[in-house]
Amino acid sequence: MDKTGRNGLRVGDLLSPDFPAKYAALKAKHLVLATLYPPIDFDLEAEEKRWMECVELFKSLQLVDCEYYINEAIAEGKRVLAEGAQGSMLDIDFGTYPFVTSSNTITAGVCTGLGVSPAQIKEVIGITKAYNTRVGGGPFPTELLDATGDKLRAEGHEFGSTTGRPRRCGWIDLPQLRYSLMLNGVTQLVVTKIDVLNTFEEIKAAVAYRYDGKESTKLPYDLCQTEITPVYESFAGWQQSLEEVGSYAEMPQQARQFVARLEQFLGARVSMVSVGPEREQLLHVISGQ
Repeated sequence: MDKTGRNGLRVGDLLSPDFPAKYAALKAKHLVLATLYPPIDFDLEAEEKRWMECVELFKSLQLVDCEYYINEAIAEGKRVLAEGAQGSMLDIDFGTYPFVTSSNTITAGVCTGLGVSPAQIKEVIGITKAYNTRVGGGPFPTELLDATGDKLRAEGHEFGSTTGRPRRCGWIDLPQLRYSLMLNGVTQLVVTKIDVLNTFEEIKAAVAYRYDGKESTKLPYDLCQTEITPVYESFAGWQQSLEEVGSYAEMPQQARQFVARLEQFLGARVSMVSVGPEREQLLHVISGQ
């Protein structure tokens, strides 16, 4: 909010001679805003002292002008890997508004976040689970509020790493995934946690939505307010462990058929599939296998 209000503090401001004045002005603004809410027991002076100590530590680190730093590295032939934060459907502009975060989580955020041009982006690796999860509120057309959803959660250990809060789980949503791939310009897709589906006799994937009296593979303008019924396609489960699988060719035929259908629907190449949490369990997919 401070950023869009044009009065936020930036990292470079820490080195500015008028940093104390900028900080004081912003502090005063937030103290006024705080009066809109019920008072809480909070030792502002103690927290402020700790924060200022952190500022001094921060100033001791190497600070760079990111846009020059990254572009010079690219010009020198170095390879730069940018990792996105949060899912595409949490994007402030193209996500499930208002159940979104406050920034752009799609690949466009690489340009605005690092100061590089779109022409510098050579490869976009999309990552999806073999099923869907969501944390907190917001629309979730394929959510399973039954024993199957509970089983997905248990098999996938879908609980918050900090809070332990259970994540919402459901079958993979291909219209939503294809929308995400389109927004991001994905050139290759990685499918993770396919091993979570090991014990399911039947696996499903949403391939279309029914809403407003029609069937469509496109998301409605307002996914939050539109009543949606997913159209599912079913797949035979492989019902065996993938723990000892050492290559994609060794995966059960049913699992490879599932991946092939994802590729066909999404129009994207699946380059890797994970069959477990370890590094060596990330398998490269070779066309024709």
